[in-house]
Amino acid sequence: MGELRLEHDDQLSEGICAHCGVPFESVIGVLYEDEEPIAIYRADIFEHFHRDPGSRVVLSIAVGDWSDGTDGADRCAAAIEAWAVGDRVHMAFSDRGGDSWRELDVVGWQLTSQEAKSSPLRDAFLRLADHVAYNDRRLRRALSSDAARPARQEL
Repeated sequence: MGELRLEHDDQLSEGICAHCGVPFESVIGVLYEDEEPIAIYRADIFEHFHRDPGSRVVLSIAVGDWSDGTDGADRCAAAIEAWAVGDRVHMAFSDRGGDSWRELDVVGWQLTSQEAKSSPLRDAFLRLADHVAYNDRRLRRALSSDAARPARQEL
């Protein structure tokens, strides 16, 4: 495994959750490993998540081949919910992501939470989510109760 690096701009978009009507902000970034693009991600940042009064981030991570001449059929995505508990960030695969990739026509398929848990890409998705949670400063407010450190804990 090589060194991971993320790249993003400071653009924020806003949306309303189709399930509960709660507003959220979204940010997008690209993940590189040894300077090769390996994934893009969208993070939907909720101050209040559905019935939960706490903040939460839904990371939709798309992985696959990003070289010229490839298309959505060469990539798949999984969603991971992340939230702070004390000084740690907990994560679990989710079925809540995916709409953003349909809009952008970036991936061929979205893994369900059960598919992601049993996928050979499971550890890769979690490694990327850890990196994003720890390094994307735009998520700090939602994922910290000071300086939360990522710790995969699936529910």
